[in-house]
Amino acid sequence: MAMDAKDEIKQRINIAELISEYLELKPAGSGSFKALCPFHGEKSPSFHISVPKEIWHCFGCAKGGDVFSFVMEMEGMSFPEAMRFLGKKVGVEVPEFTPKRTDNGEETMKALHEQAGSFYEALLWNHPSGETAKAYLVTRNINETLSRLFQLGASPDSWDTLVAALKKRGATESMLVKAGLASTSSKGNAIDRFRNRLMIPLHDAHGAIVGFTARQLMVDDRGPKYLNSPETPIYHKGNILYGLHLAKTGIRTQKCVVIVEGNLDVIASHKAGVEHVVASSGTALTENQLRILKKLTDRLLFCFDSDAAGFTAAQRGIRLAQEMGFNVEVVSIPTDIGKDPDEVVQKDPEAWKRLVKEPVAIVACYFARALDTYDIKTVDGKKKLTHFLVEEISRIKDVVEREHWLQRLSDVVRVDIGVLRSLVAQQRPSTTAPALPKPMVAVQKAPVFTKMDQSCSFLIGLVLLEHETAHDILARLNPYLLPEEPWRRVYKSTVLLYTELERQDSTQFSLFARLSASLEGNDPLNDIPRLRSAMLRVQNEIEGQTRDQVREELNLHINILAAVQKDAKRKTLEAAIREAEQAGDTDRMQSLLSEFTKLL
Repeated sequence: MAMDAKDEIKQRINIAELISEYLELKPAGSGSFKALCPFHGEKSPSFHISVPKEIWHCFGCAKGGDVFSFVMEMEGMSFPEAMRFLGKKVGVEVPEFTPKRTDNGEETMKALHEQAGSFYEALLWNHPSGETAKAYLVTRNINETLSRLFQLGASPDSWDTLVAALKKRGATESMLVKAGLASTSSKGNAIDRFRNRLMIPLHDAHGAIVGFTARQLMVDDRGPKYLNSPETPIYHKGNILYGLHLAKTGIRTQKCVVIVEGNLDVIASHKAGVEHVVASSGTALTENQLRILKKLTDRLLFCFDSDAAGFTAAQRGIRLAQEMGFNVEVVSIPTDIGKDPDEVVQKDPEAWKRLVKEPVAIVACYFARALDTYDIKTVDGKKKLTHFLVEEISRIKDVVEREHWLQRLSDVVRVDIGVLRSLVAQQRPSTTAPALPKPMVAVQKAPVFTKMDQSCSFLIGLVLLEHETAHDILARLNPYLLPEEPWRRVYKSTVLLYTELERQDSTQFSLFARLSASLEGNDPLNDIPRLRSAMLRVQNEIEGQTRDQVREELNLHINILAAVQKDAKRKTLEAAIREAEQAGDTDRMQSLLSEFTKLL
């Protein structure tokens, strides 16, 4: 029987290898790993991955699941998007998802952009219309391998070639206009938005094309040098970082991201082997862009043009990044090497690699710029330099670092450091810290476990984890030893499925997998996270224990449940005895006393 796409993807993907692309994992024994949870702040790792069971679970925020749920949480994808994303990663073809009517055509727009990207790329390499763009790439030293990595293409010098091609595939003119791939002519018909330009696809963080930047190829052409897609339901400039889909692995490996201004700077950087780089497209970084980067790193290396406009745009983004808790540094390009990363790489790729490895503190960059801008030999120049730098120094949260730069400023302008401290105090609010953006993910509180919960969790988890002890536990564990909700309910489901799988001579892995599958889509009481948490908790607890030690702990937890039940029954009998005594019912009291004595 053929395996469906979901199961085939899970079979081909090692869950630890996938998650290691996002998080730094540490071995936890028996095919398990742990990490700091990316979904809530913590200092000790409570995020656990089990490779044999193909699941992950955080004991701190109670999130968990399989490879699909991890990608959905981490990347903000829907399930169909996660299927396509992972399927592409391992070479599994995922059937086309038919979008619901409520999606505002977003899935259709994404499909149209993918088709347009393929059309432009094919034209660049396989059609005479692409020769001008191809010649331009030669002047920029961008070879075919690099071009195909970024899916560069060429738009034809005609009015409706793309529109006609996509209409043949079923697209409507209104949808092409809405998607930003076409414009409406004076006659009211749809025409290509991009004509005779180098086409640079804009990808979202998952690698889907959502828009284009189109560079002018002929100097005498009318129109802007760069023409961008308009804002659409799938493309919002403030949410896109050029090159991020290719930079994520490098960012996690290098533990930082290099932020440049232009798209061609990103392409040149890849040519030099520096892949943890994204472009802000010459504008200030937005809160949404910084939140996306925050998932990957908290260290930003800015590389901005030396002109005033580039500096001002970068400065706005830098200030927002500092408020959000990023560690900000600057990759400074000496004027004799080049004006931007692209120019540096054209001259000497190794020079760009060296510069990236030697960033300077942002305040050091501000000092250098201020000293070049203001003449401190004059009172006015000294005043302007001081106020500019005090404003930036006041943004530093660490007291020691702040004092370091104040001392340097004091030495430069020859003003007592106490005076500068008072200026900083005026800049820094005394009662409230800078407001941080609200986190994207609402954190669930981890459940508080009672002693009885711990015993129930251990026993159910051991049933799911170990085939050898499952039969023994289920034979000895009376369901009435368990509290009604939720453990007795989970226990009954487990017993029913275990018995069925025993008859089928199935494996123990199938027990958890099938139990989850039977509840999936109909789990209002959140039993799946409870089962997953129980199994991983037991796996951690018994790591390194002998078979006898595991059995001793098993006996301990069964005895705990029996003792709790016995104590509860004793209290019930005590209350009944007092009631019978007050009612003068001697016979009933004697019967209850006899039953109570047996419990002693």
